[in-house]
Amino acid sequence: MLSGLRWTARSTVGYGLKAIFATGLMMAACAHAGALCALDDVFGDGFDVSATLDLTAPGPFAVTSVSGSSMQGSRVTPWVANYPTGAGPAAIVLFAPDPQLPSSYYQGWTAHLASWGYVAVRADPPSSILSRDEPAMALDLRNVITDLLKPGALPVAVDGSRIAISGHGAGGKVAFIAAAADSRIKTVFAFDPLNDPGTSGYTTTQPSIVPQPVGSIALPTGILGEVLDETSGMGVACAPASINYQTIFSAATAAPAAYEWSLAGASYMSFVPDKSTCGFACSLCNTPTLPDSDAYAFMRSSAVAFLQTHLQGTARLCPWLSGTSVPDFISVLESSAP
Repeated sequence: MLSGLRWTARSTVGYGLKAIFATGLMMAACAHAGALCALDDVFGDGFDVSATLDLTAPGPFAVTSVSGSSMQGSRVTPWVANYPTGAGPAAIVLFAPDPQLPSSYYQGWTAHLASWGYVAVRADPPSSILSRDEPAMALDLRNVITDLLKPGALPVAVDGSRIAISGHGAGGKVAFIAAAADSRIKTVFAFDPLNDPGTSGYTTTQPSIVPQPVGSIALPTGILGEVLDETSGMGVACAPASINYQTIFSAATAAPAAYEWSLAGASYMSFVPDKSTCGFACSLCNTPTLPDSDAYAFMRSSAVAFLQTHLQGTARLCPWLSGTSVPDFISVLESSAP
């Protein structure tokens, strides 16, 4: 019927990110958490609308952090887990940064997810500007998951059946590699992921993920991206069109629900929430025309809506994914597996 088709939608309202929901909607069961939001546009979701919700604002939980590290042979991956106080068992969201940037630059985003009831973990798999073993980094992330699921690993109970993985740039690529290899991971959510071949072309340590393994990942998938950095800023394009987020979305043919959000005027570095100490590294890409505050607001709202809908299955927040609550500087594509 409608599966396998692709819709294009563009919002027609400004960036208020407030809508009306029935009381108790956040706890209402969703029959098919993997269902495409475009189906709601056709059939309706059946919910009465009567209360306000702002997904850019902090959620109802106080947030506490704890740090740790996971080992894989000689490889050590430090991590920081932000968790909701008084919640549990809580779903896990594991995030990998751009390998040239520390995950601390993304702390605000992970803390925001924790305020909405998630154990949001930012991890730093070892890599360097001269050497990056992406399959090993993916295994590092999977080992972090294993450690987080051990009894008593965290001060809060976790739900091992609800695990999402996320990342930015090449960190997003590593997230897809991990998702393809680990059945514990149930959703993928990436910021401007790059199918980066490195300076020597694709190798065993920096493999291509398009068309495979992305094409075989049968998980709900959300991808934010931009096209400003298809062309060079200071001599090098930060996100060339041939390896950018659009190529990864196009390859996600097995996903039961996939979203591509294109942020007009954003740059690759628009997806780094805290650039206060970034310095030279954050100046290498093109200068965005979209305010960083707008990009960061959508990073927060889209992640909460996506995870609540496709990981938790507790609410269908489709207006924030492809409907009237999507800001008008964003173009949306949706697809679902046949």
